[in-house]
Amino acid sequence: MRLLWASALAACLVAPAAGAAAGPATPPPSGPLAAILEKFPAADAAAGRAAVAELVKLGPRGVADLAALVVEPGAADDWRARQALHGVALYVSRPGAEAERLMVCEALRGLLAGPAPTAVKGFFLQQLRIAGCPKAVPAVSGFLLDDELCEYAAQTLVTIGGGEAAAALLAARPKSHGKCRLTIVQNLGVLRYAPAAADLAKAAADPDREVRMAALRALANIGDPAAWETLHKAAAAESAYERAVATDAALLLAQRLAETQRPREAEEVYRALLAGAKARGERHIVGAALRGLAALLGAAAADDLVQAMKDGDPQVRAAAMDAAALLPGDAVTAAWLAVMPSLEPQARGEVLAMLVRRGGSAATAAVIAAMGEREEAARLAGIRAAAESSDGKAAEALIGMLSSPNDKEKQAARRSLERMPGQRATAAVAQAILDGPFTGAKELVSVLVTRGARNYVDALLAAADGRFGPDVAAEAYAALENLAEEKHAASLLLLLSLPDSPAGPERALAAMGTRAKDKDAYADMIIQAMDFRTVTRVRAALVRVLGRTGGDKALAAVRPAVKDSRPQVQDAAVRSLADWPDAAAAPDLLELARSAAKPAHQVLALRGYVRLAGAMTERPEAERLAMYAAALAAARRPDEKRLVLGALGDMKSADALQMVVPLLADEALREEAAAAAVKIARGLGADSREAVRAAMKKVLAAAQTEATRRDAEEVLRSM
Repeated sequence: MRLLWASALAACLVAPAAGAAAGPATPPPSGPLAAILEKFPAADAAAGRAAVAELVKLGPRGVADLAALVVEPGAADDWRARQALHGVALYVSRPGAEAERLMVCEALRGLLAGPAPTAVKGFFLQQLRIAGCPKAVPAVSGFLLDDELCEYAAQTLVTIGGGEAAAALLAARPKSHGKCRLTIVQNLGVLRYAPAAADLAKAAADPDREVRMAALRALANIGDPAAWETLHKAAAAESAYERAVATDAALLLAQRLAETQRPREAEEVYRALLAGAKARGERHIVGAALRGLAALLGAAAADDLVQAMKDGDPQVRAAAMDAAALLPGDAVTAAWLAVMPSLEPQARGEVLAMLVRRGGSAATAAVIAAMGEREEAARLAGIRAAAESSDGKAAEALIGMLSSPNDKEKQAARRSLERMPGQRATAAVAQAILDGPFTGAKELVSVLVTRGARNYVDALLAAADGRFGPDVAAEAYAALENLAEEKHAASLLLLLSLPDSPAGPERALAAMGTRAKDKDAYADMIIQAMDFRTVTRVRAALVRVLGRTGGDKALAAVRPAVKDSRPQVQDAAVRSLADWPDAAAAPDLLELARSAAKPAHQVLALRGYVRLAGAMTERPEAERLAMYAAALAAARRPDEKRLVLGALGDMKSADALQMVVPLLADEALREEAAAAAVKIARGLGADSREAVRAAMKKVLAAAQTEATRRDAEEVLRSM
């Protein structure tokens, strides 16, 4: 409470008061009050509290003088006075400030009796509510019949609380009219003032519908047993709206009766509501009444809930299950198990799911037993109910259902295993994979991945070894690409070395290399593995893994493999260099592009080299242009030169333009050279105007493509 008071006070003192009106300035105060007001708004909360404390020290006269500065909205600029008075009300509401609070309340009470305008008195009433002044009840209650101030007055009395405030509201009710009567009735309900019950029963017959509805809610909130008669009668009204309000109020009445240790009366209300709602088909009321009975009676409400489970309406059954899930005790579980055979399969499944949510070994046993029933519907009900269980035994039963020849049951079991809460199910799935051959192994791997297999990679490695067949291994390897860590590399290397090993181990090892934080350390491990593996297929795969890993040590190991006598290893090395993740491989690629004996390797190297040149955007422009020049020189065929021209077109450099222009004379390249020249020219500024003009004229002389010519003319016009 102290923190709330301090926060509210700080907020009000560092910004202009809400509701402050712009207008002519009020007559300036004099003396100490004027000096204090100049401190608003305060620079911070501490300064604001200090300023308010000074105001309070001025005593009742100072508070009255401050309040006199508050005027009607729009009449004058009184925001400082409003902010200061609001701060005073908050300040004296703090714990331990009883004497200061009484002083401020007395001052405000006197002002309420004075000639202040109505709107200003409304502001004073709000400050009394904030300060909390029990002795102000008589003064405040005098405004309960004022159309403009009754709401402020009622709110203030509710905040003050206590019998005197409630009695004042009750005394004013018969004399009130319109919105004031509605406000009074509502707040009598908020205060839960029992002596008002008889009067509120009369108000429930008021000609004004909103007053009647407010009276019903107020009666219910008070919790008087006699209110049931009034509410029951109102629930039979012709208006659907009034019936709904009365029924909701009756539910609230039953709740209040239960809270005030009147269980018999509460049960009577709930049962009457339940019977009426069933007759009228009001499912939401049936559900609310069932939940109320369950909360009130506990296990004694089991018969009502069992009966509701025989209802054909799924919403009614769902409400019964929600209520039943809250009932404790093995006796309740036993009662439900006894009635289950008499229920339809759908309802039986709903009961099983509810029992599982309640927990207990009996519920788990029932679910497992249901999976072995003769009827498919019963088996499916048990499978679906098991999804709510965190019991490892239920998970084991579901794992067994993955071997079912019935595809519907198999898929339902997989979905339930995926949904089961807790780690027991995940551990059971992993253990089933480790235990060996299993008909539903593919589904098991899928479930393990869905549930999160990061702590069970050993199970995935077991599934990947081929024991369950190639389809399951492929599923496991796909997961290992994302989940395997460097500590699992030895197992993957072993799998890679097996005869007829699929591509999965290599992909998983390569993915680990891509993720490795210490590239050289990971490369060292792969290089050591290469030293002990002479099989061509395995060495080629490890070269590709090094290519995905990158780094200096990996490059040093891949470089000599380019000259390996085995074509498969050599090809892996060239392709790895062509896809190298950083610029370190550029010199090797250029050398290959110049000297490779195999045309395929020469093309791969050139493409890789051009790719790296385009990716090195942080390098100086001259260095990249030199790389493109080297690539053009190494290119042996027009297609290779076209590749370089395409990359040059992305440069925004006059030097790049000059490199492209000579190629306009090559008949095999002129269209690509023209397109590259236009693309470069578009990105150049005024300082390259002459070079661009000369180049575009040459483009127009060489290009045959209409679109390129049109683009060149457009560039010329823009110069």
